[in-house]
Amino acid sequence: MLIEKAVLRTEIYVPVRRRDVSFAVILLLFALLLGRFYYLQIYRHDQYKLVADANRVRMVTNPAPRGHILDRNDKILAANQSIYAVSVIKDELIDEDVQMSMMARYLDRDQEDLQQNLKKYHQGRFLPALIARNVTLDKLSLIEEHRNELPGVFSTKFPVRFYPSMTDIRASHVLGYLREITTEELNATEEGDYALGDYSGFQGLEKYYEYLLRGVKGVEFRQVDALGREVGTLIDRKPILSKPGESLRLTLDAGLQSKAESLLDGNRGAVVIMNAETGGILVMASKPDFPLSDFSAGMNLDKWRSYSADVDRPLFNRAVLGLYPPGSSMKLITAIAALERGLVDEKWSIQCTGSYEFGDRTFGCWRQNGHGRVNLSRAIVESCNVYFYQLVERMNIDTWAAYAKLFGFGMLTGVDLPDESNGLVADRAYMNKKYGRWGWAKGSLLHLSIGQGDILVTPLQMAQFIGIVAMKGEKHRPRLVEKSTIDETVRIPIKSATWRAIHRMTFDVVNKSSGTAFDKELAASDVRVYGKTGTAENPHGDPHAWFVGFAEGEGETFVISIIIENGGTGGSTAAPIAAKLIKSYFRVGSANLAAQS
Repeated sequence: MLIEKAVLRTEIYVPVRRRDVSFAVILLLFALLLGRFYYLQIYRHDQYKLVADANRVRMVTNPAPRGHILDRNDKILAANQSIYAVSVIKDELIDEDVQMSMMARYLDRDQEDLQQNLKKYHQGRFLPALIARNVTLDKLSLIEEHRNELPGVFSTKFPVRFYPSMTDIRASHVLGYLREITTEELNATEEGDYALGDYSGFQGLEKYYEYLLRGVKGVEFRQVDALGREVGTLIDRKPILSKPGESLRLTLDAGLQSKAESLLDGNRGAVVIMNAETGGILVMASKPDFPLSDFSAGMNLDKWRSYSADVDRPLFNRAVLGLYPPGSSMKLITAIAALERGLVDEKWSIQCTGSYEFGDRTFGCWRQNGHGRVNLSRAIVESCNVYFYQLVERMNIDTWAAYAKLFGFGMLTGVDLPDESNGLVADRAYMNKKYGRWGWAKGSLLHLSIGQGDILVTPLQMAQFIGIVAMKGEKHRPRLVEKSTIDETVRIPIKSATWRAIHRMTFDVVNKSSGTAFDKELAASDVRVYGKTGTAENPHGDPHAWFVGFAEGEGETFVISIIIENGGTGGSTAAPIAAKLIKSYFRVGSANLAAQS
């Protein structure tokens, strides 16, 4: 027994070399484990955390509310409201056909449309794709009730425009509207600014001031389970709040804008009213127009086609894009050029018989029986054509064109809208290019002297022009948004005597009984109103009616430019509208804007 115990106690012999090798192997294995631990947990921590988070965290971006747009009295013209949208992460759908069919049923949408949206807005395996916008709460509740059957489907709020003052004022072309960003536009923007399905300004101020209005997107973190179903909001990760866009305060006067829009109803035309001392636009109305609510949350194709096919072109902003011959309003330019060059004085007169022979052509006056003996003042007040035919013979086409360009015709005004027409002023180079050197004659200049022929202007350019006349040479850049600084004033070098003569004559147009824009009530009021009518011949139908002028009252001077397409004579159509607007603004006679607003 003692021997057996002695054998059992004998220690197992392990060679030293084998022991060291085993120990080294174990150490190596631990080192590898530690190394791998360091690699995964520390060195590649950020990468794998993102992967892990992707399995449990869903980042949902929240579009920022756009800045409000207000008139000069802080009346809100464009604000925001939220609609609901439904998005899908395609790779989290268990059976795409089945689940898209379910959503089509719950949302009451065509499944094919949802599939097209899924394809259109697909940006990556784990990124959401917008499939339905403007979803009602009832429909959204159905989605929520079947959340367990719809992994990878979630809803978000989506801010869209609404117009709280739309019943009184539209200002459709000024405010503009939003449109879904295109792939080409998306590629041209900074990464992260926009995503497929986002809206951006497409017209009007919404486009011009997009960089101020759009704001900065926010991010919300939602927790999801292994199947991609939302199970709550992460408490360890704070959402990044969206930053609303900046609001714009306009120079527009909502009450006067509303009045102008109502007076234009039933016509094709435009009204621009501008503060002569600053260039701030009080009214910019263009008719026909459209309700902006049609564009606030996307537009169906049929409605878009109806707008595009409308022969009255309601989407067209006639105030800045419409090009028209200015008619007799341009006689002021001819008169200024003649007085400045000393070609005539105010006493120089002609005999108007109702027509004028020049070469082998006869040029008519609007008064077929003629005006009789006419000097410059009477030619302006009664708008005699024959006087200006003979007056312009004393100058060449380049002289006339130089004065037209001096007042801003043929070039952009620089208004803060995304699109604007240049207009056209014919000079010798233009005429030579268009007709050939021997293809045009001085008779063209006779047409130009009364605002016909190769001269095209916008209503906004006419407002800027008459603003320069009102301020006796100060030229201001028209603008719709109030600024803390005023643009540098450009001074047009015209003699004081010329300004005095032009003011005197344009005053008589409105205040003298023989004037083409005579208004008894304005003539008897304390408001000093000046103006010039125009009747622009139109080869496609009735002539266009113009009125341009300015009004001084209560320490304020504003200019007004009106065109009525196919409206007949300026004196019978455009001037009465101008008179109503002036009376409303300055509360002359029975008109009282305050009572109506």
